[in-house]
Amino acid sequence: MAQHFEKIELGPAIVEYGEGQEMVVFETTIGGVNLQVETTYREQKTDQTGETIVSKRITGRDASVQVPFAEYQLDIIPKIMVGAEAVTDATKGTKVSVKTGVGLDLISAAKKVVIKPVAHKTDPAFWVTLPLAYPETDLQYNYNNENERITNVVLRSTPDDDNVIAILGDETITKTP
Repeated sequence: MAQHFEKIELGPAIVEYGEGQEMVVFETTIGGVNLQVETTYREQKTDQTGETIVSKRITGRDASVQVPFAEYQLDIIPKIMVGAEAVTDATKGTKVSVKTGVGLDLISAAKKVVIKPVAHKTDPAFWVTLPLAYPETDLQYNYNNENERITNVVLRSTPDDDNVIAILGDETITKTP
């Protein structure tokens, strides 16, 4: 089989969470955007075959994208952290109250996510879409000269109406030729 070095992809990406006026665009990251699709399995064994696996089935599949967002923007936190609330004063600015969030439903915050490699920002053939993903957000703000303040956002996919959790390539393609 011939090697095709032009098919090796490198480089950063931007991530869009949501659509329209409510869209949050993560354009500055430190540590790279990381897409992960994980499958869980169940092995079937029988007494008669001992530890030999006689069947193996998929029990689930999850997709998520980790975004180490490096821009410190208070107004974005409530859009990506369930239970955080922005309060704005015309003269003093904005504060964000981060609440415990106990019992809040993350799925209700699920929105479309699109990962666009910077080298292919206008070519949907290279994009990855999570039709519905909810945010799991953690803050790690280091106050020193060695590290940046990072807002770690994991956008975790939940199935859409067609049980799709991720689309690799142009999501507008509707049939096989």
